Amino acid sequence: MKKDIRTKSEERIMETDLLTPKERYSGVVFIGVRKNGEVELIKVYAENEELAKDILERFLYEKGIHPADFVVVDKGYENVEGKEIISTRTESELSSFLGRLGLRLLSNGILYLQGKKEIYQITSLSKDLLKEIKAKENLKEEPVRLELKNLNLPPRFIEKLRALELMEDTLVINHAELPLSEVLKEAIKGAVKIPEVLELGSLKLRLFDSELHEVIKRGKEPLIKPPVVVWDSYVDSLEDFEAGEIGDKIYRAPLFLKAHKGFLILREPPEELVEKLIRIKEKGSAKIKGFKVSVEFTLIVESKNEKYDLPVKIRLPYLSQEEFKELLEEKTGVKVSDEVVEKIPEEKRTFKTLSTLSKLFKRLKEKKLNARPEELLNEALVLFLGEENEGH
Repeated sequence: MKKDIRTKSEERIMETDLLTPKERYSGVVFIGVRKNGEVELIKVYAENEELAKDILERFLYEKGIHPADFVVVDKGYENVEGKEIISTRTESELSSFLGRLGLRLLSNGILYLQGKKEIYQITSLSKDLLKEIKAKENLKEEPVRLELKNLNLPPRFIEKLRALELMEDTLVINHAELPLSEVLKEAIKGAVKIPEVLELGSLKLRLFDSELHEVIKRGKEPLIKPPVVVWDSYVDSLEDFEAGEIGDKIYRAPLFLKAHKGFLILREPPEELVEKLIRIKEKGSAKIKGFKVSVEFTLIVESKNEKYDLPVKIRLPYLSQEEFKELLEEKTGVKVSDEVVEKIPEEKRTFKTLSTLSKLFKRLKEKKLNARPEELLNEALVLFLGEENEGH
């Protein structure tokens, strides 16, 4: 292996193009961004303090960010002995922290450490985000609500989903194959306290579930984000709705209790299960192992037919050609022609198809580095539709 003999001036030259993701050797920039692209966090890794400050200053300048709007909250050398790179994958803890605040972690590339044992970092937060974090430190229960206006969805879909703001039991006829649980997790706001273990006489029900509940703050009773719990008839068991013993006199709480003050989404469930849950909700309680337990959740049945009888019905149709085109362009970054969209049958103009095409496009892009994006998208479409493609 060749020894790296770049001078400091040569390494600085490598970092001049700070807004383009690429392989880097002397410094890298991570940012936490909101859905609208607004930068709220900037974290710089560099081989020394002087270079880290220089990169941070130039990044602020190139992004048009006023330095006075940000506050340095952490800086210093970090031990990286044994690590080969620093990337968004190695920053999983930071990514999770930002995710809880509704932010996404991005970077301008991968930093190759080349045997370095320590590296300097500077972390800056916007004053607005710092204020938000400090407010959350003393957060109490907040009313559960949905904020749909900022969702990246066609306007008519947002309008249809507004019925969910009523928090009434709803049938969603989902021809569009909208990832409903992901949409609700993004839109749901508020804070809910639940006991880790609910004790009723001799009955102990473990309510808290680390796989389903996102903790905002730990305490005697965890403060969590209102839950969105999903049950799929094709892969899940009806036993999930019963109290299952998990230890000495401790039982796993039924799924509808884990959805406390949130949403319980059932995908193509048995009609008997829907009827049972509706009756439990009408009573406001369920009898578990002889004890009466209060319940509070919103039931959503996701289906492609109308056999279920619920108070509210929402029909999500297939995407129009224009909607599909706009969303596909956004996902792939490629200008899409009308001819491409016209090849896709109406019943395939769904959010699931968009996800599949964008994944195929990404895979092809990784394999065929010199191919034009338009060609790759067309090839992804051919693979998806199973059509013949001359020259393929």
